[in-house]
Formats: sequence, C-alpha cells, structure tokens
Amino acid sequence: MRELKSFVLLAEQLHFGRAARLLNLSQPALTKQIRRLEEELGAELFERGRHGTTLSSFGKEFLREAKESVAGFDRLLERAKSAASGDTGKLEIGFGFHTLDLVPRLIVKLREIAPGIEVALRDMSTAEQVIALRSGILDLGFVRMPAPADFGSMPVIKDRLALVSSTAYPLRPGGSLADCKDRPFVSISETRSPGFHSHMRRLCAKHGFHPRVVQQVPEFTTALALVEAGLGMAFIPESVGNTRFPGIKVHSVRDKDAAWSVGAAWRKGDTNPALAKFLKLLKDEVKNP
Repeated sequence: MRELKSFVLLAEQLHFGRAARLLNLSQPALTKQIRRLEEELGAELFERGRHGTTLSSFGKEFLREAKESVAGFDRLLERAKSAASGDTGKLEIGFGFHTLDLVPRLIVKLREIAPGIEVALRDMSTAEQVIALRSGILDLGFVRMPAPADFGSMPVIKDRLALVSSTAYPLRPGGSLADCKDRPFVSISETRSPGFHSHMRRLCAKHGFHPRVVQQVPEFTTALALVEAGLGMAFIPESVGNTRFPGIKVHSVRDKDAAWSVGAAWRKGDTNPALAKFLKLLKDEVKNP
C-alpha cells in the first residue's frame, strides 16, 4: 500500500523531487518504490523524457484503480481505528426484568457518545445468559449475583421479593408470610425464571410452607392480572411494582433473605473495545445514578 500511495501522489505531481518532499522521502527512495511497483505489475507506469515525467498509457489506466484502492484502504483504516477506540463495533447484551429500567437508559447514553456501536438486546433468564456468555453469544449479561467465578462482574442493583394480593382478598394487616400458607399462588414459570422461582420456594420453606401454585405464567404482568382477577397471590420483584393494576396491593416481605443483587457479567479477558466503553458507562451510571 505504501508504494501505491507513492504512485498516486507522483501521478498527481509528475515531479519526483516534489513528490518525494511531500512523502518525506529522499528522491532515490521514491524512485526505488516506483520501480518495485513497476516490476510487480510488469509494466512501466511513467515515461521519463526531456520534458519531465508523464504517465504512460498503462499508468493512466492504473491510476483510476489505484486511487480507489488507496481511498478504500484509508476508509478501512479509519473504521479500524474507530473500532479499536470503541466508537464502533457490536455488542450483544442479555438482560431480564430486573434491569428493564436501567438497560434502556444505558443504551440511550451509549448512542449519544458512540452512535457507531450496534447493540442487540436479548431478554433472557440468568441461567440462559450464563450459557450464552460462555458460548460467546453474549458480550455482557445482567445476572443474579454472585456471578460464576470465571466471569468478570460488578454489582449493579438490589431487588427483593414482594407479595401482591387482590384488594378483594387482602392480607391481614401486620401479618407474616406464614399467613399465606393456605392461599393459592400464581407464579412466574420455572423455565422462564428459574432463579426467581427457586428463591420464592426457599423463602416460603423458611416460613414453614410450600406455595400452592395453581397457575404458572411467562410474564409478571400476566401474574398481576390474574391476581387482580382473584386467582391467587403472587411473588414479584419489588422493582416491578404496580403501575397498571388498581385492583391489587403490593406488600413488602420483612425478611433479609427476600433480597438479592443483580450484576453485570462478562467473559474475563474479552478485548472487545465496545464492551470496554459500555462498562465504563455502566460504572459511571452505578456511581452516579
């Protein structure tokens, strides 16, 4: 590519001395580059005569292709530099219901500082994200902590279990979780969120009962709708809250084991510059929410 750039500049200047100065080369060094290129091509690019240097017929034809190649290489170099700085590239990010507020906010900020980064979002459970991270499908995931030891990770948010009941079938004021042992429950399906499902069952077992699940659903909004209709109670993440269903009431669970943390996780040693840029943005967001 160096010889090609020298040829294009010499073709524009048609003067070895002037072109050499512009290239910061000695004239003999430029002459050697042009001869080497001519040898590779098997044809002369310039005609040298009493009236100076002119392009040969072959040189005139070759110049058009050479200019396109040099311009294409320069564009490629700029894209590569941009990718290396993290300003362009691609990110595959996994997330779940805990980060429905955080992740969109981060994506908006990322587009402001690096619009060339293409982001693909995947709604996945923690178990699915761990598999996808290990297989290279995801670059980063938001998972229940602690993350597996072979990942890099950082805590991001805290959440906790909450109970929801229909206003038509309220809980006793000041009651305990054990008061719910005879109530029917609507639950997020175990396949959709195995970590949440397991947490719910462990907490109930601690309070002396196993929840009588009468309906499993794929989404928490469906669970809330069924609770409002009177099918039963439900556990939800406190972060989900209740913004759409006036016929239900959210109850805090007074137990330290109701809480858990969600963190970002990524493969240790991942050199994706776009990931490094996103992690810096995430750290700033967590530090200054």
